[in-house]
Amino acid sequence: MLTWVLPFVGYFLLFTAWAVATPYDGSPDEMRHIQRAYGVASGEFAPAPAREGKFAGAYQDVPKSLIRTNCFAFRSNVPASCGPAPGGDETKVRVLTPAGRYNPAYYLVVGWPLVLSPTMAGVLLARIVSAALVAALLAWATAVAIALRRRGVLAGLLVAVTPMAAYLAGAINPNGVEIAAGAALVVALIGVLLEPDGPAQRRSVWWLAAVAGGVLLTVRPAGPAWFAVIAAVLFVPLAASRYRALLTSRRFWSFGAALAVVGLAAAGWTVWKRANELTPNAPPRPNLTFVDSMKIEFFDQWRRHVSEMVGVLSWLDTPLPVVVHLAWWMSVGALVVLAVLVGRPADRWRVVGLAALGMLVPAAVEALNASQYGFIAQGRYYLPMLVGVPILAAYVITARSRFDLTPQLTRLFAVVLVPIQVAVLCYLMVRYQQGLPAKGLTPSLNPFAGSWHPALGSVLPVLLALAAAALLIVFHYRITADPTGAAGPGEVPLNGRVASASIPQDELTVVAAEPRRGEETA
Repeated sequence: MLTWVLPFVGYFLLFTAWAVATPYDGSPDEMRHIQRAYGVASGEFAPAPAREGKFAGAYQDVPKSLIRTNCFAFRSNVPASCGPAPGGDETKVRVLTPAGRYNPAYYLVVGWPLVLSPTMAGVLLARIVSAALVAALLAWATAVAIALRRRGVLAGLLVAVTPMAAYLAGAINPNGVEIAAGAALVVALIGVLLEPDGPAQRRSVWWLAAVAGGVLLTVRPAGPAWFAVIAAVLFVPLAASRYRALLTSRRFWSFGAALAVVGLAAAGWTVWKRANELTPNAPPRPNLTFVDSMKIEFFDQWRRHVSEMVGVLSWLDTPLPVVVHLAWWMSVGALVVLAVLVGRPADRWRVVGLAALGMLVPAAVEALNASQYGFIAQGRYYLPMLVGVPILAAYVITARSRFDLTPQLTRLFAVVLVPIQVAVLCYLMVRYQQGLPAKGLTPSLNPFAGSWHPALGSVLPVLLALAAAALLIVFHYRITADPTGAAGPGEVPLNGRVASASIPQDELTVVAAEPRRGEETA
């Protein structure tokens, strides 16, 4: 039980700190998602597609209290005090929101606090609900990784939660849940496909694959494409005996059929509501060929996207200090290099293939539409697939290396990356409370001063983030305390002691026909 509860509390506190520290509409497109969430929660599930000039979306009836002009977006020197907080006039008005065509599932879960209170209080509660969803997925993935006796995967999970991912987890935006679902799906498919003879065959692993897959397929229009990339990389190649075992498994067919239904429903919604119709936020490039567009992606756009995956926060106006980017990319690089060195050909394909496809597929989609919409992608759109790269790399290291370094790497990432999350939170608080100075000048390091303060004060988010960091560091230190990984099936080590896992065990009828660990071929 502790293997789920402790990481859930840690991640939840961290994401809640972001939720309470950020002003209204302080993350990309949040007000548009708030308007969609209010509309869905008040019964407007499927509004008709509409367009106003270049803006594509759908109309939702929302209170005036949730409509605010954003005076600080794209202006990092302007504090959030320039605009009013939500609240006041609750008269309904009809507004076009670009999120109005999105699948209503996520918005139905997070939107009800906005109907109860269309003020900053309702916004904060809706953000906290979204933060809980992300924390639950990551905690479930953590518990499954421990049950697999491949605790090295925890190192990959720590790296996967970049500051951008944590920031979005505390916002009303389906992108945050989408990123967590991508990470959880990779962990679950490792258990289902690559660990056939161990405790991976508990119901919890299959349920995580189903839930994470269903979320990824549903919350955003591109989800089915991202799901297909992750599944293709993990499914190919496996040993022939593993394919036979899967094809004779009732559980595989049951969960596969459920995901197929969810995927078809999600794709049907996208086609019905034309949810993949974009709003051009950049100049169209009508004279560009696909090849020319891909060259621009490769030589120009990717450099920007790589920075945005780690953290270019607010409305893409607040790049984080270079040391933050270096810490994350050195961590990713260490895991990938080690995985390539110790992995088998199939392992290398999965790690490098997911990284390559995770960059190429979204780039190709954007290049195909550049003539009409311009180059509008952001690095956060790549994260639902690319968060799987450090997770897969960490799995390869712990599964293939005779001298497994992942316990040490897990502790290193915990004591380096988790405190950076707290520092990044404080840095963005300074941006919103005081505004960042002109280039070349040193910003204030005081997150408690300025003309604007969070609705619940400036002290609370810092305290929540510090408590989250302490809990996550202690948890990862204790869970890697047994370097031998000697826990038996159904047991997990915690601080050198063996505790029974809370995940129920169930038999897979084809286990006897499956290869032993290590028989996978290229």
